[in-house]
Amino acid sequence: MDPISVSQISQFIRKVLGAQEVLHHVCVYGEISGFKFSGQHAYFTLKDADAAIQCTCFNARRTYTPTKEGEAVLVVGAVDYYVKSGRLSLMVSTIQPVGQGKLHVLLEQLKAKLKEEGLFDPAHKKPIPPYPKRVCVLTSKTGAVIRDIVRTVRLVNDVLDIDVVDVRVQGDSAAADIVRQLAWVDTLGYDCVILARGGGSFEDLMPFNDEGLARAIYAMQTPIISAIGHETDFSISDFVADSRAATPTAAASMVAYDVADTKARILDSMNRALRVLTDRQTLRHSRCAQLISALSDRTMRKLDRAQNAVGSVLSRLEVGLDNLLSAKEKRVDAALTKLDAVNPVRLLQNGYSRIISQGRTLPYDSIAIGDRIEVVTYLGRLQCLVEDKKDDPFANGNR
Repeated sequence: MDPISVSQISQFIRKVLGAQEVLHHVCVYGEISGFKFSGQHAYFTLKDADAAIQCTCFNARRTYTPTKEGEAVLVVGAVDYYVKSGRLSLMVSTIQPVGQGKLHVLLEQLKAKLKEEGLFDPAHKKPIPPYPKRVCVLTSKTGAVIRDIVRTVRLVNDVLDIDVVDVRVQGDSAAADIVRQLAWVDTLGYDCVILARGGGSFEDLMPFNDEGLARAIYAMQTPIISAIGHETDFSISDFVADSRAATPTAAASMVAYDVADTKARILDSMNRALRVLTDRQTLRHSRCAQLISALSDRTMRKLDRAQNAVGSVLSRLEVGLDNLLSAKEKRVDAALTKLDAVNPVRLLQNGYSRIISQGRTLPYDSIAIGDRIEVVTYLGRLQCLVEDKKDDPFANGNR
């Protein structure tokens, strides 16, 4: 087989298509997606559930202009193959409205179903941490989205860890790929997850309207931010996620707290707290000083009163003690006087004596003639022999 050039095969395709009379004037039914003007000409995609074709409409304002995304229309035109770019398109001459597109109807039905089940309920949504440490971004590594996110974060925050998980964000298998990766990421302990994709047509964003993906996002334990498309783009992922960011850059701003500003605010809060504590301490110190001063005055007055009372009591005690001692002295003197009166020594001094024998004082009646006795006087002792004994006739009361 001889090889042929790209130009040759492209020209062959064009000839084959041009030979088909049915493609020279064809009426096609589909839904409008990505309709936009460039000068007088309009460019859009015509699609249904299974396929899409690029369309060009020259001098488009001469015909009907679609008013919303997903609008169902009938277009009349011819199929064209542009050799230089290898692009097959439909050159549209007229556009006629039909009604709301089938895909949009199905999408609205799905939204209503999920809303009724509570998947959009704000009570289920988890708060996005104000100061996350680790953030995971699910997006395509080949797109500009991740660069925008990282650049936005690093402008204000150089401490946040950003991990990227590469996922398909377009095509038939994109939704299943994202669901699988979300289930894995949810087990890794991230503070927050960002599901991001840049702008695109309605068809490009269809994976984020998938029911399975919506339920996977709802089941997430990790807070998740949906950042799909541009500000005007809304997907079911946006409604189910814990928070919606208008753009991927906006999602980066939601997690990228300003480190310098945060430090400044923390320092300011600490300084204000220190001032409050200092003021409170000064006030309490002043109050304590006042209380101590007042307490000291009252205490001194109480001490003075107590000292006076003690002095009065001591004075009374001193007088009472003096009187008591004086009375005791008088009683002692009286007792001494009485004792002195009966003091044997005093009697001996007055000329009396004692008769003792063998250490015992002997009465007169017990002494017999011939006894040896000892006579005790004031000045000494006499050893005597009783030679005679004369009784006193006045003794025993006979006077």
